[in-house]
Amino acid sequence: MNHEELITNLKRLHLPTFATNYMEIAKQCEKARQSHTEYLASLVASEIEQKKMLKIKKAIKASQIPIPKILGSYDFTCRSGINAEQVARLASGDFIRKASNVVLYGPFGVGKSHLASALTIAACEVGYNCLFISTQSMISQLAEAQSNLTMTQLFKKLDKFDLITLDELGYTPQNAEGANLFFQLISQRYERRSLLITTNLPFSAWDKVFINPMSTEAAVDRIIHNCETFNISGTSWRSKEAQNRQQK
Repeated sequence: MNHEELITNLKRLHLPTFATNYMEIAKQCEKARQSHTEYLASLVASEIEQKKMLKIKKAIKASQIPIPKILGSYDFTCRSGINAEQVARLASGDFIRKASNVVLYGPFGVGKSHLASALTIAACEVGYNCLFISTQSMISQLAEAQSNLTMTQLFKKLDKFDLITLDELGYTPQNAEGANLFFQLISQRYERRSLLITTNLPFSAWDKVFINPMSTEAAVDRIIHNCETFNISGTSWRSKEAQNRQQK
């Protein structure tokens, strides 16, 4: 079997990394005087690693994160209410395994969306299916599904996500219908799937956004039942960057 036939057959077997790396790894194993078994093991390891990376890349793309962020670029030194150790624990995905919720609460500019984006990516990297969406967009989708009588289909689609990150809760007021739809989403995921919510409002003020007090109270009750809340404070990074530009 010549080189071209081998490459073709490896690709037919869905082993593209074998096809790409087999000669280079062969040289490395020969130089290290490794056995045929060790050579094969190296090839298998490279194929598995590549497939893992492609799966992560696909999961991150499917999560629809508008601006991907990494945890390493978040400045904990000018923030209080959350630290690197706590975020590292969240990044392990253990709260998703337990179907718990996380709420990042704080004023504008403390990096809530940054952390939410980075934690969503971290969840993708450890194998979870995730969706990143603004709270307003989610409620709009729910309202459209209700209007089209497709709520069941939408909830089935959303149920495939181990984690849904709802960004910017509290930025846009909602009517009573929005409150009811939000409650339905919370109820549908309660103790089954996880939510990560960013908001500039404490729980006690959520009724200012969702006009229906009863639905709002019921939704909050379900969220906080199995939830970690981080009250983040500090200087707005936008204001800090603006000051730095002015000083320069």
